[in-house]
Amino acid sequence: MQQFGKNQLAILIIVFLIGSTPLFELGIEAKQDAWIAMALAAMVGLLLTIVYVVLQRRSPNSGIADLYKIHFGRYVGGAIAFIHAGWFSYECMRNVRDVGELTTMALLNYTPKWIIMLLILFVAAYTVSRGIEVFVRVVQLLFPLVLISYISIILLLFFGNLIRVEELLPIMENGPVPILKAAFPDLLSFPFGQMVVLLVFWSHVKEKEMIGKVTYISQIVVSIFLVFMNAIILCVLGPELAGLTALPLLHVVQLIRLANFLERLDIIVTLLLFIGLYVKIAALYMASVFTVNAVTGVPYRYCVLPIGIIIYAASFLEPNNTYHIWIGLDITLKIVPFFQIVLPLLMLMIGVRKRYRAAGTAKGQGA
Repeated sequence: MQQFGKNQLAILIIVFLIGSTPLFELGIEAKQDAWIAMALAAMVGLLLTIVYVVLQRRSPNSGIADLYKIHFGRYVGGAIAFIHAGWFSYECMRNVRDVGELTTMALLNYTPKWIIMLLILFVAAYTVSRGIEVFVRVVQLLFPLVLISYISIILLLFFGNLIRVEELLPIMENGPVPILKAAFPDLLSFPFGQMVVLLVFWSHVKEKEMIGKVTYISQIVVSIFLVFMNAIILCVLGPELAGLTALPLLHVVQLIRLANFLERLDIIVTLLLFIGLYVKIAALYMASVFTVNAVTGVPYRYCVLPIGIIIYAASFLEPNNTYHIWIGLDITLKIVPFFQIVLPLLMLMIGVRKRYRAAGTAKGQGA
């Protein structure tokens, strides 16, 4: 079985969670309090991750499919795992479609959407076919580019005097209700609830005893960064403009003008868009392949192409971007808590009940 180290795990979590998240102004329904909604969702998301880590510790060498079988039984657990594999593919498809829509809308207006989607899925499929070690090494290579790009954007915004902190005021103007509505379930499900995918990858980490510590620290660091970026976009654009722009970070970067020569830095946002969505697509694609392999016993390499074809074909089912967004906001967000919250909590309760039952049996035998 292919394995990777704790440092690679930290980088994978950071890049996967960041993904394309900072490119958008999530939680903008709360207007200038969007950053508070992001912080609140991050705290609850950390609690969810603790649940995932507890489940992983019960069987450190098991992936999500085996965990379902352990907690729900061979047949019921296997069926749930197969459905979850389908959900991983569905989320991968949504990211593939996002690449096509966002790229043609904001960056490459005259490039056919199907070519952009095919290219990024082909790259992801090749990565998945090479295995998890290659994938985490690729993420490790991409990490410095992501880090340098975001640091450059932040510094240029400060040097360009584009940050207006007064855009964050007044705080909680309309009370806590808009913040709660923005945070749950939207921000909890995306991006923090997507940490459930790590139940597929944790079994491949060499230092099993370090998984919890590395995961918590990495998620806290990313959460602080996402809250900060959310606030930065608000400070530059203001809540009204941030809510109307498809790619707020792209608009923010287009405002940068330094010394009459440093401008048109759209390439940075383009780079971040493709890196972030590529990592999300490859991780979800690989999670689906791993899970199908664990349930059906079909060799890993034979699962890659069929699942890739299904993902690509499904990405054309939605006729336009408006329908794609409607499905994502009104349908997907009602279903995804089942996989991110309901099933993990059910496994947690089943495991506790079994532990208490085993303890009671041992006590009775001792008496």
